[in-house]
Amino acid sequence: MASPTLLTPTSKFKPILPIKSKATSAAQTPSSSPQPKPLRRHFLSLSAAVTTTLSLSGVVAVTPAFAAADEEYVKETTDVINKVRSTINMDKNDPNIASAVADLRETSNSWVAKYRREKALLGRASFRDMYSALNAISGHYISFGPTAPIPAKRKARILEEMDTAEKALSRGR
Repeated sequence: MASPTLLTPTSKFKPILPIKSKATSAAQTPSSSPQPKPLRRHFLSLSAAVTTTLSLSGVVAVTPAFAAADEEYVKETTDVINKVRSTINMDKNDPNIASAVADLRETSNSWVAKYRREKALLGRASFRDMYSALNAISGHYISFGPTAPIPAKRKARILEEMDTAEKALSRGR
């Protein structure tokens, strides 16, 4: 027994009625109301022009907000550098090393989470060196545990990256 919805060779085709689009029906019937002007587009272009004019003329100052963020970046990066140096240079028999490593990992994770999305900082030498060093430290402690000493070669590379990051920060890079 055949289903009524299936097409079979004995089925008769029903003609498909053309669907009228709204554009053709609107174009065929004249409307008495005028078309609204694109107010949003007009508003956005006008506001962009005013903002550009004000920022170019110096009325709107954009740099102080970035300068405050830059000072905060320099301060927090310096704090992380000092924390990395103090944690890496701890004796492997120190009873506080596990808590110091946990504190360092928390600090480095928050630093990376805060500054990794900042487009203005991604090209800086200080950010690049800090990110590389923090990645090496984090990878070591994740792989070997918080009490495992960092090998001399890796430790030297991390401290060298800290030095170059600190120099770059002092130069504003």
